[in-house]
Order: sequence, then structure tokens, then C-alpha cells
Amino acid sequence: EFFTFQELQEIESSSRFFETDETIEMNLGFVSSDKELAVQNVTFILKDNLLFSYRQGDMKIFAETVRRLKSVSASERKEHGLNVFLTVLETRIDADADLIEGVNRGLNAISKELMAKRSLSEDLLLGIAQLQENVMLLHETITEKQRVVSSLIRIPEFNKIENERLKIILKDIASLLQHSQFSAERLEYLQNTFLGLVNIEQNQVIKIFTVVTVVFMPPTLIASIYGMNFSFMPELAWMGGYPFAVGLMIVSSMLFLWYFKRKKWL
Repeated sequence: EFFTFQELQEIESSSRFFETDETIEMNLGFVSSDKELAVQNVTFILKDNLLFSYRQGDMKIFAETVRRLKSVSASERKEHGLNVFLTVLETRIDADADLIEGVNRGLNAISKELMAKRSLSEDLLLGIAQLQENVMLLHETITEKQRVVSSLIRIPEFNKIENERLKIILKDIASLLQHSQFSAERLEYLQNTFLGLVNIEQNQVIKIFTVVTVVFMPPTLIASIYGMNFSFMPELAWMGGYPFAVGLMIVSSMLFLWYFKRKKWL
């Protein structure tokens, strides 16, 4: 009896591994990478030294597993379902390692683009978010494998025939988890760098508007004064009043520009 659809959606460790007197049922999520990374749930049942698998579609990982099994010489071939399952796991772990390397290549490309061009495009931020999603997806599915293998190694019968192999798989899984965690931390750092550059860019824009506003405040004040409708304003009757007012506006603006430049605010 296979897992139901609801059980396939569960993430608790108890639903990933179920043991009875005659069977062992395991539910794992395998990441497919056709266009975008997605998880396909696969159910494995070990019964009477045979391995049964249940999945909703064809997966390349099983063809690769068959190829690996056929490459083993007849004298070294182990005729039991656990061997087949562990071969599937080993093949899947190698595939997960390739996917993590792919994430790191994408991470390095984004990092170089960000540092070299100081590009702050929306596509760059979406690329970082997509890589973060991929890393989380891989980390979750690898953690599931760790739980299942840890449960298998506690079974005396399996521990006796495949002890070394199970330990090696656990070490490989632990290594992948460390690698994925490191990638997640790098992506978080990259995202913080991106947001920091966005803040700097916004501050530069605000700074420019502030400088423009302050520079034009004295001319605005002067224009406001001479725009008052008082009866007695001697400058209004003066022939040089207009050029004097305009010159005063220009000089006041230039003084502020000189001051800002001296303070290195420009």
C-alpha cells in the first residue's frame, strides 16, 4: 500500500519513514530541473527483499540508477532491494550536488555583475530571490534524505549488510547540507549588498533634491521680498534695481554651491 496524496504532502519526519514487520515505506522529494527546479514526490516500499517505487511521472534519476546497476559486475552485484534504494540515493545525491554547483555558478555571475557594473535592475533582485528559493528547496529535500538514511541505519539488519555505505551516504548528505547552508548565507549577503546599494542610490537622489532646494532658497527669498506690494520700496524706482536683484540671486546661489563643494557634499 502506497502513501496517499495527503501523506505525500506531509513534511513531518514520521510521514517520511514508516516501518512495519514486513515492509518499510519511505517518502522522498526529488528535485527535477527541466526548466525550473520543482519537487516530485516519490514513494519507496521495501518488502521481501524487493524495492517498489511510486511516482507520478518519469524521472531521469531512475534511468541513471539502472545504468549504474548494470555497470556493476555480476560478481559484485548485490541482489537485494536495499542495494537498489541506496543506489538511487547515491545517484540523487550526485544530482543534488550538481544542482547546488549550478546555484553557485548563478550566484557568482550575479555577484560579479553587481560588483562590476553596480547594476540595480529588477531582474537582478529577482535572480537572487530565485536562487534563494532553489537553495531552500534543495536544503529541504536533502534534509529529508538525511532523516530516511538515519532511520535505515538504526535497523540492525540493514546496518549489518550496508553499514559502511550508509555512513558514507550520511557524510555526503552532511557535506551537501553544509554547502547549501553556505550558499544560502552568500545569497543573503548578496541581497543585503543589493539593498545597501539601493539605499545609497536613493540617498544620492534625495541629496541632489536637497541641494537644489537649498540653492534656490535665497533667490526665492529675494524674489519674494521684491514681489511684496509695499508703497515705499526705493529699489523699484532705481534704474539698476532689476540687474541688482538678479545679480543678488545669482551670487547667493553661487555662495551656497561653493559652500557645498567645499564641504564635499557635491
